[in-house]
Amino acid sequence: MSQVAVTIIVLILFLGILLWISSLASKSNIATPSDFFLANRSLGTIVMTMTTGASYFSTWTLLGAIGNHYRDGVWFSAFAAWAVVHALFIWLFGSRIWYLGRKHHFVTPGDMMEKYYKSPFLRLLFAIVGMVGLIPYMLIQITGGAFSLNSLTNNAIPYWVGILIMGVFVGMIVTLSGGRGAAWADTFMGFFFGTTLVVITFIFIYKAGGFHAFVNLQSVAPEILVNKGQFSGIMETAIGLMFGFWIMPHMWQKFYSAKSPMILAKTSIITPFWNSWLMALGALFIGMIARSPGLVPGLTPENSDTIIPLFFSTYAPLFGSVVVAAVIAAGISTINSALLSSASLLVNDIYVRFINKDVSPARTTFISKITILLMTLIVVIFAFIPAAQGFLVPVAALGYGIVLQLVPAALGPLYWRRGTLAGAVSSIIVGLSTLVIVYIFGSPLPLGPATSGFILGIITFVVVSMLTKDSNTQEKHIHHREMVETYFPSEAK
Repeated sequence: MSQVAVTIIVLILFLGILLWISSLASKSNIATPSDFFLANRSLGTIVMTMTTGASYFSTWTLLGAIGNHYRDGVWFSAFAAWAVVHALFIWLFGSRIWYLGRKHHFVTPGDMMEKYYKSPFLRLLFAIVGMVGLIPYMLIQITGGAFSLNSLTNNAIPYWVGILIMGVFVGMIVTLSGGRGAAWADTFMGFFFGTTLVVITFIFIYKAGGFHAFVNLQSVAPEILVNKGQFSGIMETAIGLMFGFWIMPHMWQKFYSAKSPMILAKTSIITPFWNSWLMALGALFIGMIARSPGLVPGLTPENSDTIIPLFFSTYAPLFGSVVVAAVIAAGISTINSALLSSASLLVNDIYVRFINKDVSPARTTFISKITILLMTLIVVIFAFIPAAQGFLVPVAALGYGIVLQLVPAALGPLYWRRGTLAGAVSSIIVGLSTLVIVYIFGSPLPLGPATSGFILGIITFVVVSMLTKDSNTQEKHIHHREMVETYFPSEAK
C-alpha cells in the first residue's frame, strides 16, 4: 500500500473520531449563545486543562517551534520562560474574568469592557482588534496541516488539497458542536498529539544515537549552543505568549467556560507540566538534535518547519501518517476555539449589539453557525496568499502582538480602578499605531513592534487615566470593592 493511501486512511479514521466526538457533544447543546460559545459555563478540571493547553499550543509546537530551535538553537529556548508565568496568570487574571463573566453573564471580552467603561465604542474596538489578531493565529493551523500532508507524501497531496481538507472539516465540526464539542475534541486531541510528541522525541534521540548526540552538537553545530543575543527578539515572543494566554479572545472565553474558580486553580497547577515540560522541551530536543548529520534527509533552514514530516517520510512512513494526524490535531484543537471566538465577536459584539438588538438567542446561535462557515472561508482564502505561507512562529507572533495591545485597557476592570475610558481607548490606539510603525520602518531601540506598542500603551493608559476622570467613578469603585470582598474577605472588613 502506498504512503499516500496509508496517510489518507489514517486521516479518515482520525477525522471520523473527531466527527463522532462532535456529534456526541452536539446532542447536549442548547440554542443559546452561552451554551454554543461557552459550553454553558460547565467545564471541569480535566477538560479545562486540556482545552486551554490544546487551544494555545498548535501546529507551531509540532512544526514552528521545532523549526525555530533548529535555526536558532538554545537562544530560542528562552521563549519557554513565559510558561513559568502563564500558569500564575490563569489565577491572577482568569479567575477574575470567570467571576465577572459568571456574575454579569458575559460572553465576549467586549461585554466586560462596555459594562465597565460604559462605552459601546470600546466594545467595538476590542471586537475588531480581537478578530484581526486571531486571523494569523488561525492561518498557521491550516497552513501547518497542509504543509505536513504535502511533505510526508512527497508532494502527492498538494498544498491546496490540505488547505481544503482542514478548512472544510474544521468548519463542519465547529458549526455542528460549538464550544462543548471544541472542548471535548480538544481533550482527545491534546492527549493524542501530546503523547505523539513524547514518542517522536524519543524516536529522534534513539535514531541520532542516544543522548550522546547532544554532546556531538559541539562539533557539528556549535553555533546553536551559544546565546546569540538579540534579547528583544526573544522578549517579543515571550511577552506575546505570556499575556496572550489570557488576552487572546479564545483564551479569555475559556475562563468564562469554567464551572468554578477552583477549576481554574487546579488548571493553573497542572498546566505548567503539560505546557512547559512536554511542549517546550520536546520541541527543543527535536529541533536541536535534527542538526545531526544525515538524520533528516533534505533538511534545510528554509524547510525546517517540516522537520517531523521529512524525518518520518524517510524512516517510518506508516508512523508518519500518525504524526501528520497529530499535527492536524494540534491545528484543529486551536482553530476550532479561535473560529468560535471570532464568530462570537462578530455576532455578539457587532451584529446583536449594533444592528439587531431584538434577535432571539436561538436566532443568534443560528447566525453564529453561518458566521463560522464564512470565517472559515475567509481563512482558507488567506491561506493561499504567499505571505501567509512563511515560517509559522513569526506569523503566530503577529497575531499575539496585535491582541497584546488590548492588555492595558483590560487591566482596568480586572485590577486598576483608576483606569479611565480615555486611557483605555488611547492606549489601544497608541499601541497599535506603534506596532505598525515599528513593523514597517523599524526602531532605533532594541525592541520589537509588539513590545514597543505594549510598553507605550501601558504608559499611555496610566498617564491619560491620571489626567482624566470617568462619570461612573462610583460604580467602578463598587465593582472593585466587590471583587476585593470576594477574593480577600478579611481585607474587605
